[in-house]
Amino acid sequence: MTEPVSQETELVLLLSLPDPRPDEADAMLKLLNTPLDWNQVLGMLTVHRVIGVAWHNILRFVIAHRQTLRSSYFIKSLKVTAAGQELMAEEQRSRTAQVQAALSAAGVRSAVLKGAAVAAMAYPSAGMRAFHDNDLLVDREQLPAATAALQEAGYVQGSWDYETSSVRPAARRQVMFMAMHSHQTYSYMKPTPEASVLECHRLDVHFSIDLMTGNRSDAAVSALLDNRIELNGLSVISPTDMLIFSCLHFAREAAHRNEVLALKDLVLYKLVDILALLAGDHDFSDLAARAGQLGFTKEAYFALHHCAEIFPGRVPTELLDPLRPNDLAYLDEVDDGKTVVHRWQTPMVRRMFDVHRLRELEGDLNIPELGRK
Repeated sequence: MTEPVSQETELVLLLSLPDPRPDEADAMLKLLNTPLDWNQVLGMLTVHRVIGVAWHNILRFVIAHRQTLRSSYFIKSLKVTAAGQELMAEEQRSRTAQVQAALSAAGVRSAVLKGAAVAAMAYPSAGMRAFHDNDLLVDREQLPAATAALQEAGYVQGSWDYETSSVRPAARRQVMFMAMHSHQTYSYMKPTPEASVLECHRLDVHFSIDLMTGNRSDAAVSALLDNRIELNGLSVISPTDMLIFSCLHFAREAAHRNEVLALKDLVLYKLVDILALLAGDHDFSDLAARAGQLGFTKEAYFALHHCAEIFPGRVPTELLDPLRPNDLAYLDEVDDGKTVVHRWQTPMVRRMFDVHRLRELEGDLNIPELGRK
């Protein structure tokens, strides 16, 4: 590690690796037999949505030693969550496949982003990748046809009401505002009472990949849809495009003021997706050219740079160096979509696991410390 971290954090990072080396597996086992704060470890794995990867690594490298480990009781908690993720992932995937078939029948081409797509593309088991909604990319000009097809299939734009187990329809002004000022539509939802785990199938329909802006990227969307592939019953974007989009997803949320204030800016699973894609049998030799074509070179460098910072030696320099911009000041900036509002002083690896990181923003954004009114 380039920055010293606690043993609990070190263990979380090791458990989050999609492809641990033998020395890393040994270090993992050693830490699991050390008296650590297991509440803290479990909390970090949960908040950063990497329990599925952790359980996969436990099964590969640790389970044979469970009778003698100090952490044997803690390990049981991972199994339950991972089993639920596996079941939910399949329930999500099958319903998304049905939606894509309905869209195709209506003449609408679509591709799955993140979620089930990256789970199938980058992980040995779908349960390793936690996801609670499904992101579909469509051409902006085909939104009316997509809306009609989804409504015909029983989907309603709104939010889920946990008390009544039903969809609370969004007001028309909310639907219109989000479509005008965002890269996606208001969420489409459909109750799934027949499912074992899933209460509601949620779809976020993207018509731009210029995330967290009202900018339109019709040419880039068309390019991603032109290159989509079939995988595990779904139409998904290509591996190179998935890597770029994963980088874009992390970069935009890590740097946007609203995401920072909600503590949604730094969630480890986004970087683990990148690691898992890099560890797979994919040819990323065209990464720099494709990122340039799509207009997201800086975002690709941002994510891969920070991924290399937190997981040293995992990002090939031949991928990273061609993306490097001349000015690197943006790597530590927070913006509100228009202007820079803060520059971080602490390194990413410390911020990633510091729930009190908002304290540093207090001078710039007038944010109170957590736990204080």
